[in-house]
Amino acid sequence: MAGLEITQLARNPYSLGMAARFLSEHRPFSEMEFGATIQSLMFQIHEGTHLVATHGDTMAGYLGWLRVDQACAEDWQAGRGRLFAKRDGLAIAVTLFATERAEDILPMLKAAKRMEPGRSVYWKRYFVDGRPPSGRQVKVRG
Repeated sequence: MAGLEITQLARNPYSLGMAARFLSEHRPFSEMEFGATIQSLMFQIHEGTHLVATHGDTMAGYLGWLRVDQACAEDWQAGRGRLFAKRDGLAIAVTLFATERAEDILPMLKAAKRMEPGRSVYWKRYFVDGRPPSGRQVKVRG
């Protein structure tokens, strides 16, 4: 099997289709409303706030995020509010993340962190066995 490569998708309709197809094969995205997920994908591809993992010519992961205020990210993670994108926000909230292989998770998170230096990272871990989501974060030390 070819080694892991982490890149971005081009800003075109084919990229949207590739990302949508990949996510549609992974829970919880396979059970979500179509409209909200597609809108998130379109925004992330357009803004360049996403990464894809490949092994050879096979897509093996997608990670997409929003730049947000830190307080907004903390409220969202705690279930107290919605996310609102802010281009100069000091945090990123990972909203779409799926991988074929568990060992690709950390390299993808590290690559996203390198793309957004100086920003704290927030995400929710969803479990396929139905357990409630669990918040995670990597905060910038100040």
